[in-house]
Amino acid sequence: MTQFKLNGRPVEVREHPSLLAALREELNVTSPKDGCSPSGQCGCCTVLIDGKASVSCQISLEKIAGKSITTLEGFDPAERERFAAAFAATGALQCGFCTPGILVRVKALIDKKGSSLTRDEAARFLGAHLCRCTGYTKILDAVEVLAAGEAPQADLPGGLGARGARYEGPELALGDRGYVDDIRLQGMLHGALRLADHARADVLKIDVSAARAVPGVEGVFTAADLPGDLRVGIIYTDWPVFIPEGGRTSYLGDVLAIVVADSRHTAREAAKLIDVTYRPLRPLTDAIAAIDDPENAVWELEGNVLSSSA
Repeated sequence: MTQFKLNGRPVEVREHPSLLAALREELNVTSPKDGCSPSGQCGCCTVLIDGKASVSCQISLEKIAGKSITTLEGFDPAERERFAAAFAATGALQCGFCTPGILVRVKALIDKKGSSLTRDEAARFLGAHLCRCTGYTKILDAVEVLAAGEAPQADLPGGLGARGARYEGPELALGDRGYVDDIRLQGMLHGALRLADHARADVLKIDVSAARAVPGVEGVFTAADLPGDLRVGIIYTDWPVFIPEGGRTSYLGDVLAIVVADSRHTAREAAKLIDVTYRPLRPLTDAIAAIDDPENAVWELEGNVLSSSA
């Protein structure tokens, strides 16, 4: 067990692969988002550790024992409102997934620099964050507003063609507007997929016994457990839900089994224990060459041309 302070109160958590996992999976603190864990490249999971901005997906629990962790949930209410309004009013967010992490780092910068924080300095330190929606200009606009001590109003549009803040902008900025990964239900279970080890191989045997024996695992399912059609698709029904024993993989994303467990970590670790016996085959890696290749690229489909148009 690891003890630390979270938003000013003492907490104790069991073993987790990272601080982010402990926050989200055990403590139900969901403002730090999981965008790329455990690579630490996107900045979505940024929190304050003794006042310093850090990506929580790369912090082990042993490193934060006895320290003070602050997330957006622990910000002063007036500060939360001002930060959220600044980002909403300047258009510094769209989907909002990356924004909570950015707000945490902005707080660390302003706490350190105050009104002397320059736009160039902010841009340099915010390089630790990736945003695919807004570009970065409006984010820096919001930082300038906050550093200057201004308090803009995040007003909704007044009519057609009127300028206004994004709907639910403040909630998105603070991480209060949940995504699917933020859903928490009583008795909720988690699934993890066992994917193919070879891009093209015959699957001879799938042994799930070790995964089923892991404490916390509720079930392990393969193609043999599927009651309906094995294949799905929109235009062509050509995508296997599972590759069964006796089947053939067509790419590394093919699913062989799913583990359902009481935690995400347990499900993922159990999925690694599923033992698959293969007969590896020659991979088809050139789309042009595959047109005339005598072997079928996709399991149980005839030929490698999907359709032809005149």
